[in-house]
Amino acid sequence: MVISLSKSKGVLIFNKNDQERNFLRFLLKTEDHHVFDTANSLDALRIVQEENIGLMLVGSELKGMSRQDFKNLIEKLRAGVSIIFISPFPEKVEEFSIKIEEFLKLIKDYLQKMNLVDNELSGMKIFSHSIVDRLLQIFTANDKFFFNNNHLVSELSKEIAVRMGLEESLVEAIQMAALLRDLGKLMIHQQILEENRRLTQIELIPIRAHPTYTVQILRQVNFPWNLDSIISQHHECYDGSGYPSGLKGRAISIGARIISVADAYYAMTTDRPYRKATGKEQALLEIRKKAGSQFDPEVTEIFLSLAREESFQILQEKVVLIFEREANIATMLKLSVTVQEMAIVHVINSIDAFSYIRRMKPELVIADVEALGPEAMVKFYHAVQQIYSKANFLVIAPNEDYVTSMNIDVNYIFRPVNVTDLTEKIRSILLGYLPHIPRERNKGLSGNIEVFDLSDIIQILSLGLKTAQVEIIRNQRKGILYLSHGKIVHASVGNLIGREAFFELMGWDEGNFTIIHGQQTTEVNVTSDTVHLLLDAAKILDERKAAKKQKA
Repeated sequence: MVISLSKSKGVLIFNKNDQERNFLRFLLKTEDHHVFDTANSLDALRIVQEENIGLMLVGSELKGMSRQDFKNLIEKLRAGVSIIFISPFPEKVEEFSIKIEEFLKLIKDYLQKMNLVDNELSGMKIFSHSIVDRLLQIFTANDKFFFNNNHLVSELSKEIAVRMGLEESLVEAIQMAALLRDLGKLMIHQQILEENRRLTQIELIPIRAHPTYTVQILRQVNFPWNLDSIISQHHECYDGSGYPSGLKGRAISIGARIISVADAYYAMTTDRPYRKATGKEQALLEIRKKAGSQFDPEVTEIFLSLAREESFQILQEKVVLIFEREANIATMLKLSVTVQEMAIVHVINSIDAFSYIRRMKPELVIADVEALGPEAMVKFYHAVQQIYSKANFLVIAPNEDYVTSMNIDVNYIFRPVNVTDLTEKIRSILLGYLPHIPRERNKGLSGNIEVFDLSDIIQILSLGLKTAQVEIIRNQRKGILYLSHGKIVHASVGNLIGREAFFELMGWDEGNFTIIHGQQTTEVNVTSDTVHLLLDAAKILDERKAAKKQKA
């Protein structure tokens, strides 16, 4: 979010008398705040508009303008600036009516209090935005069409507003308005919102009234921004064809014009009850075509320039499909990861699952055995492999015996599911740390040490408190490691055993590995703590490299 704790407020000295202005600047210049000074009225107005000014000391006569008119002008440029009018200095220092030390303390105390208040307000703004964002995520967690839509539109609206150089307070207002803009849909029957056909004119009446409903719902909330016009106008069109008031051009607030573009983009590029998502390029083309009619041309141009950048993303491309009866695990995951990291899709039957897999090509399919049973799970797994063989597979099972009985090559996690452990497991799979590689039945996960080294394997197994055998083969030599509940208990390679064997294996930078979960050993020859063992191995390997380099 753009909201941040306030920077220290500055002081602006506006005085045409060079001697007085320089004297004041000398007195007030400290590390606590910036001091700006000018003798030019237009320059003073520019500084107020561009800099974070909290206090203005005015020592010049204002020709053709009263002090109150001047205060009103400054307030329009930057709300909250305090103004002190200073009379011309007396010729002798002793004739000052206030001591210089007292004057400086007065200014310093005032600025400190102002900064404290601003920081507290900024903190409250951050909190209010975060809590609204989170509550809306929770409220829509089980909505497969609109989950996180408010967050996405809010973030994109913020990016456009920042690119347009809008004031920070206006950017904040646009973000909050984008989050809350559709709250009025609570007053519309859910059946109408989920219709997969064209709505009648009668049915469209409450739909087109939802911006007004939203404003009415929020009327009792005392926000630090004025959100009414932004929310009520976000479905107005630049050519006057929008609703609810048919406003046209710049009669529509800039915030509403920005949200209109962001909202339309995500509406087109995500599924809706009545149609499938449009591709990114097609959506950008459609928005470009409607610049000047539905959308503000300037806002459209800023958005399109943003969309051309490499950092710009629609919903991220890593799709995770979850097959379970109730959306419990899917909901936990949705609330635990960002939409940029992965898109979570929940299905409750195999027909929907196969349809999504064909269309969305998910990187990972997660299936709960409670939704299928072991025999049906095996059939489901093989069907998924036939539809999209590149999909990784993760089974949620009650215990290791359950997985072994199914006799299929999958990753797995056991109940009760800890969402943190599950999230890390998913990330490991999506990043390729636990790749799904075809292998002989009854063997474990396999890979290449050059791609995924032994220290990474050990850390992941230790983190998951796994019991497993790790077999490493390099140039006809075979090494064996056993871990029990995440702790290394055995190491052997050739004639070496224990710590020496472990250090030897850690030095292998090529070869293949196989992990077989659930394998145990009664021959314990390593008693050191695994973390210390890894640190000792790193130290020994560094010493060996240094010695080898010295010889060369």
